[in-house]
Amino acid sequence: MSVDMRERVLNGSLWVRLLFMLLYFVVVFEIVLLLTGLGALFIFVARLVTGEDPDRLRNFLADLNAFTFSALQYVTFNSDQRPFPFSDWPAPEDKKEN
Repeated sequence: MSVDMRERVLNGSLWVRLLFMLLYFVVVFEIVLLLTGLGALFIFVARLVTGEDPDRLRNFLADLNAFTFSALQYVTFNSDQRPFPFSDWPAPEDKKEN
C-alpha cells in the first residue's frame, strides 16, 4: 500500500463522515420519507374535503424538502457542510403561494 493511500485510509475525518452519511441515509431519510408521505396524504384529504391546502403543513413540507436537499448534498459529497442539527435548519429558497 502506498504512503498516500495509507494516509487516506487512516484519515479519521473521512471515517467520521461515513458515520454521518450512514446516519443520515438510514435514520433521517426514513423519518423524512414517513413525514413526507403522511403530510402529502393529509394535504390530499384536506384538499378533497375543504378545497384548500393547509398552509402550515405545506410550509413545513417545503422546509422538510430544503432539509432533505441539504442532507443529500452532504451524503453525495456535493457539500462538506453537515446538515441540521450540526448547522442551521435550511429555509426553502422561495415560499410561493399556490
